Amino acid sequence: MCCAVCAPCSAVCYPKMMRRMKVMSDMPHQERLVRRVRKLLELSRNNSNAHEAGLALARAQQLMAKHGITEQDAGLSSVQTSSSQGAPSEAEKVPAWMFRLVMVVSQTFGCRAYYDWREMPGGRYRRCVTFYGFSERPQVAAYAFDVLCRQLRDATDAYLRTQSRRLKLSTRRARAAQFRDGWVLGVRQVVMPFSVTEEESRLMRLWLEQQEMETVDPREVKACRGGDLARWQGYEAGKNASLHHGVGGDARRMVPGLMIREAS
Repeated sequence: MCCAVCAPCSAVCYPKMMRRMKVMSDMPHQERLVRRVRKLLELSRNNSNAHEAGLALARAQQLMAKHGITEQDAGLSSVQTSSSQGAPSEAEKVPAWMFRLVMVVSQTFGCRAYYDWREMPGGRYRRCVTFYGFSERPQVAAYAFDVLCRQLRDATDAYLRTQSRRLKLSTRRARAAQFRDGWVLGVRQVVMPFSVTEEESRLMRLWLEQQEMETVDPREVKACRGGDLARWQGYEAGKNASLHHGVGGDARRMVPGLMIREAS
């Protein structure tokens, strides 16, 4: 099963067994028309030359009337997707701390996300998170998620090295989960949400509805002896997380309007 998440809830979809490899020449004719309309509408709104803007709008309206294309169709075609390289948990039921990490990244970069499976060599599948939204934000979000997952893994490994080897395996795992949950809460202190417009939110919601996914509940973190301390230690470690190395540079320069607090 392929998992997917959307804000403010999570969603699950069935795995796509075929790769989503589309070449422009293979795109359905209607899809190419929709993208053409979208580009014309964008040109009409962003062109400072009133004459050229008017021509672009007129051409867009002609295509829309002739082929039954709406502005909503054009808007939905602008939704982009980008998948992470992996995920910190392969469990079928997503742990709450991972769900919250996906939410933090989604809100930071003005995206939404869903859980999926990436096909690996040998026919194996590995869990990943696919972010969807506008412009380059999904790409940066997917990269940032991978960066944070590596930081979380390293921080958890360092924490577990401080724990007695005499602990029961169940207690050790529960404390690790509490640490991860606290770490994600700490990350929330480092980043600030990206301001998404109402229209973007509406289009992302409509786009997700077209994917026919089902909502699921994440698996909550279990209480355990020493859990509160583990959570606090994770919180302190999470505040040291960094998102300053985006794709090709600082993540703040990749997404206009993104705000990242300096780690103390």
